[in-house]
Amino acid sequence: MRRITAVLTGAVALSAAFTSQAVAAPAVIDAPNARAAAEVGYRGELLRQKNVVDSFQVAEGLYCVIVDPNAGINLPSALILGNAGGHATNVHTIGQPTTSCNGRRDAITVVTLKDNLPKSDSFTIAVL
Repeated sequence: MRRITAVLTGAVALSAAFTSQAVAAPAVIDAPNARAAAEVGYRGELLRQKNVVDSFQVAEGLYCVIVDPNAGINLPSALILGNAGGHATNVHTIGQPTTSCNGRRDAITVVTLKDNLPKSDSFTIAVL
């Protein structure tokens, strides 16, 4: 009986260690002249935002940034500016629906490159 109790106690402790922790909401980014803006980490995590609800990494150097559909922004006609965080040298943004972001009309596809090859990096974007 003691052996079973010890095994169960260890299993409970182990499962508690792997239970996902609550993730804090991303901070608000100060971008008074942008309709939407985001700071995204190199793994795709949304760090700071304005009218952005999510972001995620699809592949090496390829990301999707999801704009709040209630913000009333027509992404195909918007000017979208991007800036790499340090490891990549170029950031390309696409406001049209792409297969990389499942054809979503509220998604911005972001590609970060170094020497014309995909390179994961943090980045910021602004939708004007």
